[in-house]
Amino acid sequence: MLVNENDAKFKFCPLLKTHDDKMKFCQGSMCMMWRTTGGESGYCGLAGHPAAAAAFAS
Repeated sequence: MLVNENDAKFKFCPLLKTHDDKMKFCQGSMCMMWRTTGGESGYCGLAGHPAAAAAFAS
């Protein structure tokens, strides 16, 4: 799913956790897994490319 980086910062990251195992929010372009698609939109590289995920779902 392509999202704006500002919107991504309000989604939880499965890899970032606090010391008491609570999940933290996405860091967007500060993360090595963040992939940009040009402009302000992008996606998390952990989930794979959005087009491949859409093809797999259908």
